[in-house]
Amino acid sequence: MHLTRPLTKTLQRLGYALMLPVSLLPLAALLIRLGDLQLPALSLTGQALFSQMPLIYAIAIAFGLSERGHGGQALTGAVGYLLLSSAMDSLLPHLHADMMCGLLAGLTVALCWPWAMTVRLPRALHPLQGEPLAMLLSALACLLLVLPLAGLWPAFEQGVVLLAQRLLDTPLGAFCYGVLNRLLIPFGLHQVLGSLVGIGTGDLDALAQALPPHSEFVAGLYPIIMFGLPGATLAIWLHRLRQRKEAQGGMLLTLALTSALLGITEPIEFLFAFTAPRLFLAHALLTGLSLALCKMIGIEVGSYFSAGLLDLLLCAPSGVNVFWLIPIGILFFVIYALTFWLLLDGEKLSRLTPLGHATAACAPSGDPQMLAIQYLKALGGLDNLQAISVCLTRLSLRVESMGRVDQSRLPQLGCLSWMIINDHQLVLVLGPNAGPVESQIRMLAERQSVPLGNHPVHPAQE
Repeated sequence: MHLTRPLTKTLQRLGYALMLPVSLLPLAALLIRLGDLQLPALSLTGQALFSQMPLIYAIAIAFGLSERGHGGQALTGAVGYLLLSSAMDSLLPHLHADMMCGLLAGLTVALCWPWAMTVRLPRALHPLQGEPLAMLLSALACLLLVLPLAGLWPAFEQGVVLLAQRLLDTPLGAFCYGVLNRLLIPFGLHQVLGSLVGIGTGDLDALAQALPPHSEFVAGLYPIIMFGLPGATLAIWLHRLRQRKEAQGGMLLTLALTSALLGITEPIEFLFAFTAPRLFLAHALLTGLSLALCKMIGIEVGSYFSAGLLDLLLCAPSGVNVFWLIPIGILFFVIYALTFWLLLDGEKLSRLTPLGHATAACAPSGDPQMLAIQYLKALGGLDNLQAISVCLTRLSLRVESMGRVDQSRLPQLGCLSWMIINDHQLVLVLGPNAGPVESQIRMLAERQSVPLGNHPVHPAQE
């Protein structure tokens, strides 16, 4: 258990770092689609983003895994990728190693930089100590990966291709991928899974042609995200009415629309992921069933971001049998509504979601700075907050004392759900407010010269 915990925390940090390059994909695809409307300049811009995704991955990973968001570390990640990919192109020009080069360059820089910063040089070389030495050693470490990567990559690529095209490209494989994809969401590892599957399978070539990745087996995510989870919110609403609780229909409708239109599912999934395991397990199994069903029918449509309506509009032109997603989606809407209605019959509503504690008189402030100040008060103040990171709709936090956190205040501020991981870590699901609140909290911390870390993993757990 103690051996796997550091690995899990590292993979979580990697998943957060991958969110930036993944979030750029729909923007690039949108530019491509607008370029099809006699606007070639936009099309070229989108193509440029797609073609440089490995470089963006290297920068995002090196920066995202840095202890203090160090810009020099991000720059070194870019340099490391350029060195590694150029050498690999010279040795193995016909293999798809660019994405792996970007991933390895970012990871190598993230590992080498902290060690290189501690190296002490002789007095004559003292001007090179610190960041210049860290940049040099990290870049050289990336370059040293060329020979082992050149020897191992052909076999590794064949294994990944076998996994993606032979195993996942079957109904059973699609089912397993769908279940695992949903089960990893609470841990922030689903982006790592998708990225690893895409490495070496030629998805980079597909992206260069503005084609969505993983079109062979991810079509089943659309019925779940666009229809299934909104059906789950309907069941929650009906359950609240049945229990004679405040229905909170407006908030649940907002969550349903966020999932269906944008594909952002975490605000809904975090309502029951940690407090009602049987609901989340049913959700994961139904996701796998949807992927398997779409694979059996022969539906092929990939996903740039998160399989919402926006993604479907961007991906449908290159898809196969896309029209089947609508009737299948309606079917899963009914299945989710009935399944959650029956499973919720035995759940305590206050245990399922904190929505029942919120009142209309305590609506959250529309000013991000005021909202951040209110969250800081609920968290025990800046002197109680040690680290914070944001991942789309949720904040991961490390606090000095969990006893100073006023949990009764969180739902009044618009917090959709939260989870206490241990005595020092908690996760808040804020929906679209997560990014602005995190930025404002950091700004307030900088004004008061309060050091605030980027990684909420407690030192005792690392």
